[in-house]
Amino acid sequence: MPAVSHPNIVLCLFDSLSGSDRLLPDNLSCMPVLSDLLGKSFVFTRAYTPNPESSPARASLFTGLDPCVHGLWTNGVTLPAIEQTFVRTLAQAGYANYLAGRYQLSGVSQWTTEAIRPGEFIQADWAHGPLHRSRQNAYLVWLQNEAPDRYSVIFETQANPGDTKATQQQVAALQALPDALSFNHWVGERTAGWIKDQPANQPFLAIAGLSVGQHYGAESPEGSDSETVDKTALSQADAAIEQIRDQIDQSQLTDDTVLIIVAARGNANAGENNYSLHEDEIRVPVVIHSPGQAGQVFDSIVSTIDLAPTILKLANVFSPRRLQGTSILNADSADIIHRGWNLSRLRRNRVDGQNDWQTALCVDDMKLVVSHDTGGKPGNSNNENISLYKLDTDPLEQNNLANDEAYAPELEHLIDQMIDARCALEDRTEPRVAEF
Repeated sequence: MPAVSHPNIVLCLFDSLSGSDRLLPDNLSCMPVLSDLLGKSFVFTRAYTPNPESSPARASLFTGLDPCVHGLWTNGVTLPAIEQTFVRTLAQAGYANYLAGRYQLSGVSQWTTEAIRPGEFIQADWAHGPLHRSRQNAYLVWLQNEAPDRYSVIFETQANPGDTKATQQQVAALQALPDALSFNHWVGERTAGWIKDQPANQPFLAIAGLSVGQHYGAESPEGSDSETVDKTALSQADAAIEQIRDQIDQSQLTDDTVLIIVAARGNANAGENNYSLHEDEIRVPVVIHSPGQAGQVFDSIVSTIDLAPTILKLANVFSPRRLQGTSILNADSADIIHRGWNLSRLRRNRVDGQNDWQTALCVDDMKLVVSHDTGGKPGNSNNENISLYKLDTDPLEQNNLANDEAYAPELEHLIDQMIDARCALEDRTEPRVAEF
């Protein structure tokens, strides 16, 4: 752990990167920097997001609260102003905070700009993605100034707020950009430059909001938030992490800085998944690189709602009592505090007017998935409302054991645990308004 009492925190946050056993190794094949870091860091192989949609997943990561508590329950909804992020908690403790790239704690449809929440950042170069046409997209402003000819090829016409899907021509022109003009290179360069300019007497938080999903900040043509990753963007994001690490070393901040790499949510695998709470979409990589700490791999279940209290503990900053997550690090030793279970939920309205409501509970090697509505059946041939998977022998979640008599006691126990987990994640902070 860092010797200083309030270490710098650098958070490299991917928009969409799966931590599942079958997708992460393939993704790492074009990420040598991250692969090298894995051997020198705390690596959590079974970290889950509480929601597979972008905005709810990010809101939980930044607040340490379940979506049913913080209120950002689906894309297009804004995190209520009353909710406190760990970013603001650090700012109140004297940290200088910076953002480059994606944040996404509010709706950004129809090319709208995300308003930066008050009291969080002293500087924010917000950019939702390389194809998001907001006039305040700092990356596009930079690209238009730096390479106007390239910009004009990608964006031949004025943005139409009624048409928020990227064309094949735009994607091709974006992919043809040299690495030095790419979105992730810009994020890495901006973050590294900001770190270089920081005074030595004030701790800082720097967030690099990387974009590797195939939609590039535009809306999905399929109407679903799920997306695969772009391998070129992954490689560029890896190089951005290297830029940031190099600057930390050059600024002689190596012993005073914690580097955290995480994804807000997982990603689909080219349309192979048959429901939205598949391991590919809710398991994410979590890597914590602390000076003087030997690398170690942990395979117990944790949640991204645990990241906020973990970061505050690393920074030696008091955590608000309302946090539902628990720090996964014990600052006094190498011990890890394990959550032991994860609850992920999806509460999405489908374009056909039906609801897509699902809940998944993971405990040990078992996974229970419940569909609460006709709009969101877990993937199995008979469209049952309940699915049960044994992940160690069925990692692709193809064999539903819910109707297997041999697993009837396990199913009953997991249903009870799901009810307990849902109760545990209720908001208990509001005062009662009637006698009980």
